[in-house]
Amino acid sequence: MPMSNGPGDGDVGVTRDYASAAMKSGYDGAVQGCDGRRYVVDADARAYYDEILDALAQREGEGEDANAAEELRAIGDNALEGADGAECALAMDATCSRALERCARAASVDGVIGFLSRVCDVSASRGGGFYVCAKSLFGSRVLETAVGVLMTKYLSASDGGEGGGDVEEAAEKIRASGILDRMAEALAANAIDVAFDKRASPVARKLLGLLAGRREIGGQDATTASKSGGGANGRNAGKPSDGKSLADKLRGGTSTAGKFTGSMNSSYRFTEELRKFSDALLAAIEPELWNLTEDPCGSALLQATLKAHEGDDEALNWIIPGLLGCAPAEGTAEGEFLADAQEWDVKNLMQSRAGSHLVEQILAVAPKGLFNEIYRRFFRDKLISTAKHPVSNFVLQALLAATKNQDHVTASLNELSQVFGTLLHEKRSGVVAAMLAACARLNVGEKDAAKALARGLTLKMEARKEGRSQLAPALFWLDTPNYGRCSVLGSAMFQTLFKFQGDCVPMFSDSIVSMTDMEVLKVCQDSAGSRAVEAFLGAPAQKQKLKREFIGKLNGRWAQLGLSPVGSHVLEACFCESDARGKELILSGLAGQEGPLNATRHGPFLMRRLGVTAFKAAPEQWASKQKTAESMMNEFAKAFGEDEKKPSPVEALASKKSKRSSSDDDEDNGDDAPAKKKDKKEKKEKKDKKEKKEKKEKKQNS
Repeated sequence: MPMSNGPGDGDVGVTRDYASAAMKSGYDGAVQGCDGRRYVVDADARAYYDEILDALAQREGEGEDANAAEELRAIGDNALEGADGAECALAMDATCSRALERCARAASVDGVIGFLSRVCDVSASRGGGFYVCAKSLFGSRVLETAVGVLMTKYLSASDGGEGGGDVEEAAEKIRASGILDRMAEALAANAIDVAFDKRASPVARKLLGLLAGRREIGGQDATTASKSGGGANGRNAGKPSDGKSLADKLRGGTSTAGKFTGSMNSSYRFTEELRKFSDALLAAIEPELWNLTEDPCGSALLQATLKAHEGDDEALNWIIPGLLGCAPAEGTAEGEFLADAQEWDVKNLMQSRAGSHLVEQILAVAPKGLFNEIYRRFFRDKLISTAKHPVSNFVLQALLAATKNQDHVTASLNELSQVFGTLLHEKRSGVVAAMLAACARLNVGEKDAAKALARGLTLKMEARKEGRSQLAPALFWLDTPNYGRCSVLGSAMFQTLFKFQGDCVPMFSDSIVSMTDMEVLKVCQDSAGSRAVEAFLGAPAQKQKLKREFIGKLNGRWAQLGLSPVGSHVLEACFCESDARGKELILSGLAGQEGPLNATRHGPFLMRRLGVTAFKAAPEQWASKQKTAESMMNEFAKAFGEDEKKPSPVEALASKKSKRSSSDDDEDNGDDAPAKKKDKKEKKEKKDKKEKKEKKEKKQNS
């Protein structure tokens, strides 16, 4: 473990002033590496890299033109090359390591490859080595940055970035340097130490990402999870997901639902190097495998290994059984890979904090046949106990998010629907939410899931209060006392419900409309509840009458809603779903608050979107334009049939049968059909004339 003989060891926030003060006190800045050597940086080198930092900051402040970028690249390349012979010492130093990170980001691919190649060199005189640097506090961060920069520049080659715009050419350049094998060999030779170490493990995961050709390899431990954060700027901002977030598990009814990451292109993968590194790594850590699954850093490395092989079914079919404690023989039939796995061991793995993350990753990448076997052996008929456990319930959520089999969802719903109420009231709502999302995604069991949710919500409360349904308030304020902030999970479940078919959730649609005016306003101004309202207003399956009734509850409060950053999104949704009279009421309410609205950050944008200024200047002209626009829309809908009601499956089947029977009759009648129709028509006309004549004669006689 890296050590130092002076103050400030391990302090990431060491400043230049503090470092100079430490030097004056007699501390030479030496750092002891894991190889027992002492690595020290002289004062001249520190001064040089201080100047490099200043030069980089100055160039970055000048702008992003081509000349500035070229100067930055030249400075980065020269600085990395100038470290020749002292790479490890500089990387382990608190101050110089930051300069090296900045230089690596600015340098070219060749400059970064050369730097990493020299780091891998080990000599009797200067020591060093990739493993020694990876075990260091600051050295590990330099290596993470350098490998990450290499990966980014390599992947950007296919987009026409640095590397000639040819991903194969960029890959060949990296492969020809031999740097991939050298880094992999250094880590695999000390695999157990690397896996357990909180500094070296992230470096190994970064290397796996490069070998897999993926920017986001996943596999978080306690150190990286704190860096990733959970905040997001704006309505839909955020980093690429690692797949185990709430959003991924609840993304029902969309084309990307159930996917744990974004797109993966296996053409970027260094297949041979990846398999070689994975084989050596897993073989070396096999004696400590079960201990690694319980360790945060070890589990994260195993997760990254799985993620790197996503899509490689041949590799995953032997890696996953090995992680679950069995080794199937070559030629084992599909469905029998896990025959030797102990159910108790897998259960313990799912119930441990680090192990549960590993099982989630297994479910995310498992090939179809192996996934079905995992469900059959370890989940089927055991879902209730799994759902109630404080840790393993997250594994069950991952299973429901990853499955693409309708039978799995149907069986899971049949088993879990009876305990929806218990799960909702025992803070296991995530399982219910994931179940609903799976039903929406695969279009199965939607009506049964909605009914089970309604029963669960009213398990310990009255279904109606003062004549109003309490389903919507119960879901909006799930586990939230005294009508405080809306529940994130409850609001997410509402969004999923409105992706169901309209006839599956009438009780929830009626309930959201029956809320009081104050409850509606509170939900619309809540960051979570507003998204559910937007989903309701934007759902094509919901009746327009219910939407208008809900919008009517906000009349007179449009300005208050527009002043709220969150409520403004609901206001736009209400405007889109309103008729001409409703839009006029909304604009009238906003026109009187033009000054306060323009003073907010979102107000000017909202005013432009809705056309408040134009309405205020000429209301009659606005109304005329609105009528013209509506008439044009109606003509367009009539011409292209957008307003035609889509027949239900029963109606469609009946129509199809009637058409088939009529066509069969025409075929049987052949060419005589028109003649027969004409004869029938003539007979009917004669009969009508005869009846009229008889009636006339009766009147005359009377």
